[in-house]
Amino acid sequence: MSAPNTLQKAIDLVTKATDKDKAKNYEEALRLYQHAVEYFLHAIKYDAHGEKAKESIRAKCVQYLDRAEKLKEYFKNKETWQEASERKTAK
Repeated sequence: MSAPNTLQKAIDLVTKATDKDKAKNYEEALRLYQHAVEYFLHAIKYDAHGEKAKESIRAKCVQYLDRAEKLKEYFKNKETWQEASERKTAK
């Protein structure tokens, strides 16, 4: 993968992720955020030239990983709530 293609692919994925996030399609948003970060990390390792570019990409990765973690927590809490709700209705 060349630098423009890898970085552009990451940007395209994260754009789709934020669109899905805004549309409340959180499962797809999570998947896309994770995939985008993989591309960003590849760009840092193999394609980014200069520390400033690498730091900028790293900062974005932190933002996207933080959002992905929040979505994971949302799913975890949602499952816990659903399980508790199911136990109440089963009684």
